[in-house]
Amino acid sequence: MNKVAHVIVVDVGGTHVRAIRADASGTILCNASAPAERLRIEDPIEVLVELIERVRHAIDSQVNGVVIGIPGILDPRRRSVVNTPNIPTLNGLPVADLLEGALGVPVLLDHDATLQTRGEAARGSAAGRNLVLGVYFGTGVGAAFLDHGQLMGGIYRMQLGHVPLRGEGRIGTGGAVDCVEAYASGAVLQSLARKYGLPVNQLFAVSSAGNLSSELDTFLCDQALAIAMAVTLTDPEVVVIGGGVIDMEGYPFNSLVQAVQSCLSPVLGNDRVVLTRAELGSAAATWGALSLLTNAEGQMRVEIAERRLTCASAAKIECE
Repeated sequence: MNKVAHVIVVDVGGTHVRAIRADASGTILCNASAPAERLRIEDPIEVLVELIERVRHAIDSQVNGVVIGIPGILDPRRRSVVNTPNIPTLNGLPVADLLEGALGVPVLLDHDATLQTRGEAARGSAAGRNLVLGVYFGTGVGAAFLDHGQLMGGIYRMQLGHVPLRGEGRIGTGGAVDCVEAYASGAVLQSLARKYGLPVNQLFAVSSAGNLSSELDTFLCDQALAIAMAVTLTDPEVVVIGGGVIDMEGYPFNSLVQAVQSCLSPVLGNDRVVLTRAELGSAAATWGALSLLTNAEGQMRVEIAERRLTCASAAKIECE
């Protein structure tokens, strides 16, 4: 498949699940959303099928494929979800196979941070770079590393949010003790907002002095340590930094960049890596899906899916 006509991208978040239909130019044609809570209390596959069908039938033209972005750990060989703490009802399910069977079109799974990084590498702040590290701070912490567009390592690769960071005994969103998510994620900011009686989206905007300012400085330092660790291990040309935390009003991005540079060893050269803010926002996943569907890895996965669907259809006709 050398050209994509239309693609449907599904972003499974902790609060909402969104489906977007786009054409080959990246133009969003229609979208739909549902509360993520429905995935937890209803049959999650049925909910996803319903959402996808809403944008699929909104326009009368062919859909080449569906790409599902899911936070957590995925098994690409089994096309299944190993573990996603926010939506545990998906754990262990062969999501791609089940959706293909229900929809009759190729379905690909990808980690949500990987999709965003693919998009930034294709059309965003990392365009033209071959070694791209993406780090995203939201409710949790996600990361991906692309080497000439390819992922390296096993299914547990780049689980930056679960890397040990400090020793205070904090529990992260996934249950790990003293992991990066326990110190540098949006969940930490939610806790600070409750402590100081402030809206979470105003923490950086109103902080100027006192205990809150000190705690936010520590939070920023922990984010910088996490990024510096990932940079040291992957040796990227560029680091794309994004997510809901980075997009908060008043977030001190320049201070974060300086903190990361100060954490990097001078032996490695602490000023040779470009640190940049993600620029595509929600469009990153769309461009990431288009990139996946048109690169060699994605084409192979789509061709396998198409053969599987053809065989299933033939078997059904024979049975009838």
